[in-house]
Amino acid sequence: MKEAYGLNLVVHPHADTHLDTEDHVERFLDSTDGELVDLCLDTGHYAYCGGDSVELIETYGERIGYLHLKQVDPEILAEVVRDQLPFGPAVRRGVMCEPPSGTPELEPVLVAAQRLGVELFAIVEQDMYPCEPDEPLPIAVRTRKFLRSCGA
Repeated sequence: MKEAYGLNLVVHPHADTHLDTEDHVERFLDSTDGELVDLCLDTGHYAYCGGDSVELIETYGERIGYLHLKQVDPEILAEVVRDQLPFGPAVRRGVMCEPPSGTPELEPVLVAAQRLGVELFAIVEQDMYPCEPDEPLPIAVRTRKFLRSCGA
């Protein structure tokens, strides 16, 4: 793919998959060629699985291909863990929340990413299904305003 198209493979760790926890992500990064494989750091999924996004950026920053910026509601996450819910029902319960009301704090994540000195593409997401069609836009507007206040 790199030779033919000039593209690196970018892998997205995701909750409830084989590549989700901090240990799994670090093992994956240590086992793959950094010249060929990058990582999509999804801050919400990583926090959902107990990972520290800032630490990951500081340790493996050269491997971060792009960011998915999102947050997890820590109270709902505690219920999800207690009730051993899979990811789909956790999302329906509202585990992924509107910034800045969750974790990880996005300003330190952005600062750590900016310290890398490279341009990173970021997608702002909030897993929310099912939802009414008019629900996401106001959240997106507020989230953009919040992220701008953080220097994004």
